[in-house]
Amino acid sequence: MMRRVAVLVLTLAIGATMCAAQAGGSDGSHTVVPSDRVTFGGECGIRDTAQQSALQFVRSAGGKWMAASAAKRPGSGDDMAARVWHQGHWMVDLHDAPGAQSPVIHTGQMCFDGQGRITLMIDRYMEMAQCRCLRFTSLAFAADGKVTKRQQTFVNILTNQPMGMPDAAKGFPDVWEYRELDQLPFYSLLKK
Repeated sequence: MMRRVAVLVLTLAIGATMCAAQAGGSDGSHTVVPSDRVTFGGECGIRDTAQQSALQFVRSAGGKWMAASAAKRPGSGDDMAARVWHQGHWMVDLHDAPGAQSPVIHTGQMCFDGQGRITLMIDRYMEMAQCRCLRFTSLAFAADGKVTKRQQTFVNILTNQPMGMPDAAKGFPDVWEYRELDQLPFYSLLKK
């Protein structure tokens, strides 16, 4: 599992670098929603985006979500992890881990307002076996949940260059579908 966690962390770092490069700068200035955690947090109204300030959750391979301490890493049986910051608004980082049979990584950052409605989202879907590409999607939402702005870019993992949508990407799942805070699968743990 340590290898799986290391691959997830390395791939997320590579993906963040690629997103910054394709976005036109490290501040994400050319995207609908800035993609680094600190800037995204600022857009979301979260002042303290330090990792140790987040609530952490992991999901077992059996689908059970549980709280995790700040020092705990996902274990060998965990296949998803989430971090949540709450300062009036809510900021959520959601990451699934690649499995042996699934050479993909799906991550996201979401901002929910004080009423629990989504306002901003970054969605990254990386497929390493067929297209060797990253789909980067940024979205902004109105109070009624309708998308007001959307930008989607594909980046070649090997060259770090933007590319057209490859045929393999036509089968990619949609972006994360959570539009209300209470739709998150670990929401009951947030209320404790």
